[in-house]
Amino acid sequence: AIRSDQVGCSCTSEMRISVVFTVASIATAHAVIPVSGLVLRTSKPTQPLLKLRGGATAPTKQIQLSPEAEDSWRGILGLCGGIMIHLTCGTMYCWGNLISYLPPELTCWDGECAPGKLPNAPLILSFILLSQMTGMPLGPVLERFMGPRFTALLGALMMCAGVLLASSATALGPFALTYSLMFGLGVGISYQMPFITGTRWFPAKKGMVTGAIISGMGAAACLFNMVATKLINPDGINAINGRFPAEIYARWPSLLRTLGVAYGVLSISGALLQSNPSSFSGKYPLFEFFKDKGKDPLVKPVVPVKKQQKAVVPLAVPPKASLKSLVLSRKFFTMWLMILLSAVSGLNIVGSYKAIGTRLPHLNSDAFLSFVGSLSAILGNSAGRFFWGAVSDLYGFYTPFLALTALQGICMFAFHYLTASRVTFTFATVLMLFCMGGNFAMFPAQTMRVYGPSGASVYSILFTAFGSASLLGPLLSNKLMQLGGMPLVFRVLGGLSFLSLLLAYGSQNIG
Repeated sequence: AIRSDQVGCSCTSEMRISVVFTVASIATAHAVIPVSGLVLRTSKPTQPLLKLRGGATAPTKQIQLSPEAEDSWRGILGLCGGIMIHLTCGTMYCWGNLISYLPPELTCWDGECAPGKLPNAPLILSFILLSQMTGMPLGPVLERFMGPRFTALLGALMMCAGVLLASSATALGPFALTYSLMFGLGVGISYQMPFITGTRWFPAKKGMVTGAIISGMGAAACLFNMVATKLINPDGINAINGRFPAEIYARWPSLLRTLGVAYGVLSISGALLQSNPSSFSGKYPLFEFFKDKGKDPLVKPVVPVKKQQKAVVPLAVPPKASLKSLVLSRKFFTMWLMILLSAVSGLNIVGSYKAIGTRLPHLNSDAFLSFVGSLSAILGNSAGRFFWGAVSDLYGFYTPFLALTALQGICMFAFHYLTASRVTFTFATVLMLFCMGGNFAMFPAQTMRVYGPSGASVYSILFTAFGSASLLGPLLSNKLMQLGGMPLVFRVLGGLSFLSLLLAYGSQNIG
């Protein structure tokens, strides 16, 4: 093994970038949302402020915050907790970095891959997204039963337990059940809880609330990619023919245990900060059950006598379309197919950029490739969610989406040539994750626009397109690698982006 050559930016500076970005996200959550009810009031002086000459004292006025202002701070703390939850959820995108340190016995379903056999480990990210899309519809259902705090706490415990249990896996099957299934279900269950509570606290700031929270999703890979690399490969040793020395693989279990504890501290703390405002009047069956248990069965509740009211003839209300009819519509299928064709290339790159780099001698530096992953998380995935979401608010959905699919299609066709140098490889990877973040930001907003009150339920099912795209990418890439190598993979994925562009262009009048 050889030591890593120098990279243009040290890991210390990368860590500062990620920490500054995360702190800025929390500060944004505080700055863009004014604390309502911030009223200063005075009360009778209780202690002297200053003792004057001759023994006299000068009273002071005690300044207090109104109950409304104190209550609003709970909402801001909830937003900060939401960022912490999404920092944990976003670590799924660390798999593109972690896969390079995966012990050989975890690379294929039947153990160490035979020479010439393609590994099955890239499917782990696909399984996480599939598990997330399974857990997402469960989150709102559980929230209506036991509230956002306990629902987020359940998801946090599942994420933490999944990573901790995966540290003891000795085969890819058990590893997938814990790191993918358990962790992914936890992501899906807790993912929407900060959005639910945040929009209840600040209903007039929905866009800013979701933007501040989801920034944690993009910043996660930047922060934890560097942490993981420092823990498992502190000396910056490079892989030779795709393999690290045995001492690197020996640190894998301890790495996962450390990450599992860190994820648990972040997500559990964030879950405990979730709460509803005092104005929220909803009731949760779980809490009502325990309240009823503590009541005296001999004491009958007093039922107030209702005054007689005049009969009111209800106005005619158009029947609400069922979720089944919305999902089986042509409009839904078109959007689902657009996501599948557009998202597959970005999801494929985020899971394989490091494997691509290790195959090329001029890119094969563990420190450099970890830096690319961190930079792509911040300037690509996270920035892309902000940029494309804001642009779609200004210009609608279709024009920005046509630009996005054209941009990523061109980048994929040129990706093979852009691997010629470190600078162009970094640029191409950041650009692809920039477009991937746009897919994740634009489709939820468009779903809410198209389906209105049913948008959240429809999107929980529409998200299956992202899970399907994450599964299609590795399967298709493995097949194409056998037929024509990486250049063919890039061309086909680029062609799928252009197919999504054509489908979007032809469906602008649908719905």
